[in-house]
Amino acid sequence: MARPTSRITALLLLTVGSLGCVLWPEGSGPGSAALTLAQAVELRDRGEAVLIDVRSADAYAAGHIPGAVNVPAHEAEAQAARIRKMARTAILYCG
Repeated sequence: MARPTSRITALLLLTVGSLGCVLWPEGSGPGSAALTLAQAVELRDRGEAVLIDVRSADAYAAGHIPGAVNVPAHEAEAQAARIRKMARTAILYCG
């Protein structure tokens, strides 16, 4: 089983490196169906997930999904413990 930090980093790379940003729940990826924005927001609204915006702080400040937390991709490794403490499924997005 992969370490949680490794899964978060891998997920960030998959999400940011894809041709278009899609939403994948933590622990899944290209082999799984992507979530729609509506599905991600529904999970957030039910308290089951937290939306993580992996863009720069400037891009986040210019506009983001309400309630999303900003963790720029280059800070993901350092912020992995913070994300795990949220005790919800992390759904990462970049656009």
